[in-house]
Amino acid sequence: MSFADLTSFDQAVTFLQQHQQTAYIILFLGALLETVIPFSLIVLGEVFFLSGAVLAGLGVLDIWVVMLVLFSGGILGDNLSYWLGYRYGNGLFDRLQHWPLIGRMIHQENYEKGVAFFEKRGASAVFIARLSGPLSWITPALAGIFRLNYGTFVRFNTPAVIIGISQFIILGYFFGSYIRPILNWAHQYGLAVALIVVGLIAAIFLLHRFLDWRKRVERTREEIVQFILHHFGLSLVIIACVFVGLLILI
Repeated sequence: MSFADLTSFDQAVTFLQQHQQTAYIILFLGALLETVIPFSLIVLGEVFFLSGAVLAGLGVLDIWVVMLVLFSGGILGDNLSYWLGYRYGNGLFDRLQHWPLIGRMIHQENYEKGVAFFEKRGASAVFIARLSGPLSWITPALAGIFRLNYGTFVRFNTPAVIIGISQFIILGYFFGSYIRPILNWAHQYGLAVALIVVGLIAAIFLLHRFLDWRKRVERTREEIVQFILHHFGLSLVIIACVFVGLLILI
């Protein structure tokens, strides 16, 4: 969807409004599989968290239902991962390394970092790792592998899931609430902003090049004049871009 094509955007919103149940199921499965090995290696939970929140901000989905399916999916997924680690133990990751495609995505170094982190932090690792990105997909399984008490795991993991997902919900919901004004603004002023940004970046690059050229050796006034004349055309283009952009904005 292009910025200018708001009609197709509205059509997409209408389609999702007519298929809300399917959308909720997809969000639940995305949150569920984010930390369930081996799906956690290829499923990016952030995509589902943000998508659900944006759709809620647009009024397509109910924000409370979105929160319910994402929280419940995340909590259930972490618990399944815990029991997989508990059941299959240290051999789980060894088995996955022999899987086609998936085996190539497992890095022994990341696994060893997760083990060291869990051993050092103990139960608190369950809480911290859920908020630390890459470690989140392997920590619930490690908790099972190292036989962390299940009650302790639930107490530390559940609030971490809610906090971790909530940060994406807040961001996505805010963006979804203002996406139409943002698209309208981008359609009206996008070219102006692009011209100004390109002009400023080029100006910074040219200034950096001049300073770097000058500091290498002592330059005479004639050499500096020659440098300026050599880049005069580019300087005019930069000034024109910024000037035209400002005129459009004004």
